[in-house]
Amino acid sequence: MKKLPNKPTKQQKQNSISRRSFIGSSLVLGAAGIAGYSGAFAHTLQPSQSQNLPPRGYYLIKNAYVLTMDATLGDFKQGDVLVRDGEIKQVGQNLSAAGAEVLAGEGMVVMPGLVDTHWHLWTSLLRSMAGNTEGRGYFSVTRKVGQHYTPESMYAATRLALAEAIHSGITTLHDWSHNARGPAFAEASIKALREAGIRGRYSLGVPTGEGGVIDLQLLEKLHDNWNKYASNNLHLGLAWPGINNRKETGLKELDKARQIGIPVSVHASSAGVISGLVQAGVLAKGMQIIHCKDATEDEIQSIARAGAVVSLSPFSELRIGYGIPPVKELLDAGVTLGISADTTTLTGNADLFSVMKILLNLTNALNKSEFALTAKQALEKGTIEGARSLGLADQTGSLTPGKRADLIMLSANALNLGYVTDPYGLVVEAAQPANVHTVMIDGRILKRNHTLTHLNKDQIIADAKTAFKKVMEKSGW
Repeated sequence: MKKLPNKPTKQQKQNSISRRSFIGSSLVLGAAGIAGYSGAFAHTLQPSQSQNLPPRGYYLIKNAYVLTMDATLGDFKQGDVLVRDGEIKQVGQNLSAAGAEVLAGEGMVVMPGLVDTHWHLWTSLLRSMAGNTEGRGYFSVTRKVGQHYTPESMYAATRLALAEAIHSGITTLHDWSHNARGPAFAEASIKALREAGIRGRYSLGVPTGEGGVIDLQLLEKLHDNWNKYASNNLHLGLAWPGINNRKETGLKELDKARQIGIPVSVHASSAGVISGLVQAGVLAKGMQIIHCKDATEDEIQSIARAGAVVSLSPFSELRIGYGIPPVKELLDAGVTLGISADTTTLTGNADLFSVMKILLNLTNALNKSEFALTAKQALEKGTIEGARSLGLADQTGSLTPGKRADLIMLSANALNLGYVTDPYGLVVEAAQPANVHTVMIDGRILKRNHTLTHLNKDQIIADAKTAFKKVMEKSGW
């Protein structure tokens, strides 16, 4: 296993923040940034609103089983975590802090929040609607119904996904938004991300069903207005359609992303995609390759040499019939891997505990070994490795002092857990979203005692249901 980087110095963190500001690491589009636009969501975008989020508190978690996911710190059977102003201050034993609110950790596993590296949040209205007959599958429903979305339905869908994410212990995610049909659609998704308080990336893609191109003017204006209107938890990316059968257009899009300095992500759901990127000389460090289901040994080595990263979605890849990604081959080559739920249209829910379990079991089955992938390695993919793949390992992914306070507390007081045996095996093989007792993102408690603290579950579900009915009626699905 790779060693974790040393704890960043104060100056390194400041430099990192400055770099992320340059490439657009704070996200939200202001209506003023889209010339002439006065759509339904224009009035809602105000500079860096966080007043509806819980405040960043001063917390001391006491006497928990702490999984730091930091190779230097290790784990603590009876450990404490001190959080102040959104930052992890100390991790250890017998800590004390005058004035801190003490969070009881007895019977809890405390660990970094889960990281979802690729999720089409807008499809959350269409949960479990990938049918089992020709013409009613995932691509059919998302392309046909997606064309009838409005900014309001984008907002409702994204809010539903975000509420589920936080409920399920996901503290960082990548919104691969390939249905932004205009500025108002992007605004709606970004607004929901900002309001939720989540950490992660918003990547602008091509609207579904159109076979079109990236709106480069919109992409640039999103970037130019990012810091003015953004939450510091978020950054901008390109959900790139690639160069297959569109080389000239694709290279133009890629050039724009590189010009403004934002990360690029591309699906490799069919054979030859990765080789095409290699032949075009564009496979590069940090480029995220999604699925990799047909990756050859040469392509895997090319990914490793380039320093590109991979996002796997074993739950959806099985469901849609893509097959099984070459997990061990990617790991053996030293490729950085993250995992994702992909889309609840296929997976039904965003349970990354199940995704880690599938990743572990498939890898061992394919390699006919109980030890090909360990539970700890699987959990690394869902935490620190996922953060590393998104370029966020200096902020999140491990409970390292100096990083932002993104963590979850799992209650073992449930029949499916009961008590802590092997902690890594327990989290990967036994834990469920129902065990997520507390969720903290950037030092804000967004779920406490199994209940969301600032997102109204009933209202979010009601709004999603209304939006669902409208798009279904308009699409005639």
